[in-house]
Amino acid sequence: MPSKTRTYSRLNREAVRLLGQQIKLGRKSRRMTEKELAARVGIARSTLQRIEGGDPLVEVGLVFEAAILAGVTLFDPGATT
Repeated sequence: MPSKTRTYSRLNREAVRLLGQQIKLGRKSRRMTEKELAARVGIARSTLQRIEGGDPLVEVGLVFEAAILAGVTLFDPGATT
């Protein structure tokens, strides 16, 4: 059975791309190399490149971990629901 190619909405693709850019900016502002951040996250450098490039197929947990270690604020801790 051939695998079906998943499609994502324009908004989804843009959000993933923007988060990847924020991770890259955060990493650079902390003067971390791709290799250093990848090692801290526990992933290959190529996976970090996919995250920073906005690949929607990377596990969300890995993306969030890279964001946290790069100093990207994911949620407002003071916000209430």
